[in-house]
Amino acid sequence: FFQPPYVRFLHALVAVLVILQILSSSAMHMVAGHFAPGPGTWLASRYHLGAGLATVLFSLLLAAATLTRHGLRHFFPYLWGDTDQLKKDVLASLRLNMVPPRPRGLAAAVQGLGLGALLLTVLSGLLWFILWRHGSDFSRAALIVHKGVAPLMAVYLIGHGGMALLHFAVWQRKTRP
Repeated sequence: FFQPPYVRFLHALVAVLVILQILSSSAMHMVAGHFAPGPGTWLASRYHLGAGLATVLFSLLLAAATLTRHGLRHFFPYLWGDTDQLKKDVLASLRLNMVPPRPRGLAAAVQGLGLGALLLTVLSGLLWFILWRHGSDFSRAALIVHKGVAPLMAVYLIGHGGMALLHFAVWQRKTRP
């Protein structure tokens, strides 16, 4: 509700694409640098590659829109030693109080971590794809990195989605007449 419509659209689109990427990745298998035989594996692998490229594009657009609007310090205040709001939000959360989103606060810092996980995942996947298409010996290493960082995105998706639903439920309860 606090974002412009185009950012909300990009956010929702990226969330759906990430969910579909996670689901399709479990059916994707490669043998000696080629897709494993079998129609289901081949289809899942081709889908994962194509949708992955779209996910890269829309993730970069979302990151650019978000960072242009707020700047790095909004999401990563601790990198500048600016932790006052973050400390206040963490203490309030430990007292089981719902913390509203605010600049340099807990929600913004968590969103920054999600943005980092998203960019690590899509860019490592893109790097693997480029190296794989060019037959590079480094493609296997890039795939290992991609498979290593992708679970961060899955964990973030579950945590972020769960907290969003919790905040929405509390907000609904407070706004009922």
